[in-house]
Amino acid sequence: MFPHKSHLLLCGLLLAGTLGLNAADAEPGAPASAQPGSSGFQYVQTARPFPKARSGEPALLTLTGTRTERLTLNQLRALPAAQYASRHPQLQQTFTYRGVPLRDLAQRGGFLGRDIRVTADDGFIAIIRADDYRQAPIMVAYEADGRDVPILNKGPLLIVFPPDRRFPTSQYGSQWAWYVTGVSPRTP
Repeated sequence: MFPHKSHLLLCGLLLAGTLGLNAADAEPGAPASAQPGSSGFQYVQTARPFPKARSGEPALLTLTGTRTERLTLNQLRALPAAQYASRHPQLQQTFTYRGVPLRDLAQRGGFLGRDIRVTADDGFIAIIRADDYRQAPIMVAYEADGRDVPILNKGPLLIVFPPDRRFPTSQYGSQWAWYVTGVSPRTP
């Protein structure tokens, strides 16, 4: 007797989780699953077909790794996405953020497993440890409460940490970089 299709799909999803694959590796339309070794690392969207930048569309994020990519908002929205509510330490407000996990940007840039250097429009630099972004959905957020992040709320792109005891504001508050313009591997 042959296994039912749903059993094969379940086995495939379990195998993908065991091998450490992420949502970008999953079959389109497959449900997002928690990342191995982390609680609550849920994707709300798998990767979509990656669009070309439209004429006149501004690049918001420069991803520098094995090659340099200048990504537009529409291109960022095509990448895997996480979503969760978190309290912004500087604004003292809670928003439901949506964005691209740093894990996926590091994978796309070819530097997964290395510490990340985040640069902001004003020259600010934050370093995010590889152990942190691999185990938790630390993201480059492009939405807050279902809307583009306005400049007054530190947008259009900002680093957001999940509401997790591993990331207390006293230690990680300064890494909530805003007006983010670049992501690259940390250099010695």
